[in-house]
Amino acid sequence: MNQHQLITTARSLVFTTTALVSVFQFSSCSEDPEPTNEEELITTVIIDLTPASGGDDIQLKFYDADGSGAGAPIITPDVAQLVSGKVYEAQITLLNEEAGEDITEEIDEERNDHLFCFTPTNTNVTIGYSDEDDNGRPIGLSTYWTVGDAGEAGNVKITLRHQPGTKDGSCPGSGDTDVEVTFPVQVVD
Repeated sequence: MNQHQLITTARSLVFTTTALVSVFQFSSCSEDPEPTNEEELITTVIIDLTPASGGDDIQLKFYDADGSGAGAPIITPDVAQLVSGKVYEAQITLLNEEAGEDITEEIDEERNDHLFCFTPTNTNVTIGYSDEDDNGRPIGLSTYWTVGDAGEAGNVKITLRHQPGTKDGSCPGSGDTDVEVTFPVQVVD
């Protein structure tokens, strides 16, 4: 090996060693970032309503095949008919049908950070919570819908709020919206 090749090899060795030491120091000194809670894609929201005193079950369903894409979601039925004077026990199911995932389980596991908000508009329906988180605050996966007198068609807007570390049980409260769906409803005799 001649002197020129020896100098070139020595420089390469110094450069490689310096680079490795820098990478080692950078990686050993940096803190691991906190894992982020990535927002799940929710393609389907199902509300199963069961009359507490007997009668026909009702299922409200929102399906959005492309998530937040340009395609319009499908909401069934066109107008849900709730029977006057009934109390319905309601269960919410959230799915990501693209990935075959039941998001409901994740919401239940992260109950201290999630809150469903219910906003009835122009309809005689009152919604109360049947479940609570570890701090005694409502979640909304299980609710009861008390139906009053018959009337015109209105809506029930359901909003899932993600409130890590800030949930106080009030709607809408702080945080971000994971999903928001409006179901047309009408109270009938």
